[in-house]
Amino acid sequence: MRHGGGGSVWLRRGLALTALTVVLAGVGAAVGLPLLRDRSQHRLEQRAEREVTATAQLARARLLADPAAGEARLRQAADAVDGVEVLTVGSDGPRTVRLLLRVQVTKTAASVFGWQQADSAACFALAVSPDATPPALERLPCPG
Repeated sequence: MRHGGGGSVWLRRGLALTALTVVLAGVGAAVGLPLLRDRSQHRLEQRAEREVTATAQLARARLLADPAAGEARLRQAADAVDGVEVLTVGSDGPRTVRLLLRVQVTKTAASVFGWQQADSAACFALAVSPDATPPALERLPCPG
């Protein structure tokens, strides 16, 4: 013989299971969302760093378009590239011009966490001469 209240046991179990599910979802969100936000920020910083290198390569290509140009024209060619600042220009031999460039990039992106921003900067040295060998970019610490 069955006594009353059998339905209330199922109701209590259902409510307890629902409460447990809500608590677990809340804990998962509290732990997971910051990890996802950090990962998203890290990816944005990596993209900014890659763009710094790409911008430096673009400046190098513009400088090598006319390697026999003088210091003033080489400075103008590097300054014309967005994000590039020429720190120093000097002669490094009779026909070689040495440039120190600072490349700065700011990347922004919309995500489910709102707007995220990453700034990246690096300095590069480049010796441009009319010789046949294209010079390599040398990454240096930026002067303080």
